[in-house]
Amino acid sequence: MSIGFLLLCFCVDLLWGQSSVTPPNVASVSVKARTETELTLEWNKVTNVGYILKYFNGTEIPLSASMGGSTVTYTVSSLSAGTKYTFTLYTVLKGVRSSGFQFTVVTSPSNVASVSVKARSEIAVTLEWKKVDNRYSYIYLLRHNKTETYTPIYWGGSVATYTVSSLSPGTKYNFTLYTVFGGERSSGYNFSVVTMPINVPRVNVMQQSENYLVLSWEKVNSNNISYILIHGNGTETSITDSDKNSTVTYTVTSLSPGTKYTFTLYTVLEGVRSRGLKFSSVTVSRTVTGLRCERVSGGRALVLIWNAPAGTWTGVEVLVERRSPQYSNGTRLEIHDLQPARWYNLTLSLLSGAVRSAPVSVSCQTDPKGVIAGASLAALFIVFVVCLGVYLKYRWSILNRKTQRAKPTHPAPVQGLEEGGHNAPVQAKTRASVQKHLSQMIFCFMSLT
Repeated sequence: MSIGFLLLCFCVDLLWGQSSVTPPNVASVSVKARTETELTLEWNKVTNVGYILKYFNGTEIPLSASMGGSTVTYTVSSLSAGTKYTFTLYTVLKGVRSSGFQFTVVTSPSNVASVSVKARSEIAVTLEWKKVDNRYSYIYLLRHNKTETYTPIYWGGSVATYTVSSLSPGTKYNFTLYTVFGGERSSGYNFSVVTMPINVPRVNVMQQSENYLVLSWEKVNSNNISYILIHGNGTETSITDSDKNSTVTYTVTSLSPGTKYTFTLYTVLEGVRSRGLKFSSVTVSRTVTGLRCERVSGGRALVLIWNAPAGTWTGVEVLVERRSPQYSNGTRLEIHDLQPARWYNLTLSLLSGAVRSAPVSVSCQTDPKGVIAGASLAALFIVFVVCLGVYLKYRWSILNRKTQRAKPTHPAPVQGLEEGGHNAPVQAKTRASVQKHLSQMIFCFMSLT
């Protein structure tokens, strides 16, 4: 009887000892998959045990291992993004738990909602985004051209900024911005940014008329570039480059004559404009009307008069044959140092800056009165000289005849002396008569002139 009781007690003790053995913990728990709201956990099986997963809030979930495979997976759902969670995983054998394997995991943080360009240049862009949930525990990783850079975090404020430099003008770049929490990245926010294209080097005015301007410029060396031309009044015109030439030509129409216009030309890449090249040009003025001349007394000058058309003009250029151009900023110009009674061809062009209107010409004669008076005086002088010569010749012939008549045929020496003495008064009288008549003729000539 006592031997049987002892054997029974031994068996019960053996069974009791087997049922109270504590199972071992799992070696580790890893995260097989992760999202903003779910975590898929994975661990290696422990032989012949079950599992209990205890949540951070005390909730316990019994888990059973599948028959196949050497690992166990379980997905925890309904979690919050970018949050650290602590779990405890127990192995269970015949109702006995292990001490428990405690581990901490984080869910993926949310992506930023958007990224904007705060500032832009030809070689740099400044990016700006709102911090996710305005949490300072998040950091941000920017991936660009296979290079990853952690952006600095500035405490305070709800906005983060970062400047990417050493870029090329007029180029499109692709970026990915990750939110990072606990060493884990978000899925990544993908976006593209375009750097500012460069301006065209210059704009040439190929042709100017009264109501249009023909503009030309060299293409910017970049793909998918278009252009926007802004008039001074704010009107914008989009210009698409569709041909393969190295230059772009565009005609601005519906302009007014003699007017200065200011333009700004932008190069554009995917809606991003360059800084803009500002330039001015002037349309050709209409030609002057009412071009005419007025004579100046004496014939040494002319006054050119015209009616200026409406519009903007800066001056007038007058060309006189065989002379340098003369300029005026009014509606009349006095031209000096001309010859009397002479015809001159005068050509006038209206200036708008360096632009000339169509030339207008007129032929004008200087005052001829001075020349006519001079010619008349010269003719009278010639007549006077001729008459004087004839008169003098006539008087001298009379004087010679009188002298010959007064001489004797055979004069004696003494008698000749005496007769010479008697003839001297006659000769003197004749000379006085000639001088008297000469004086009268000179007085008459002076009176005529």
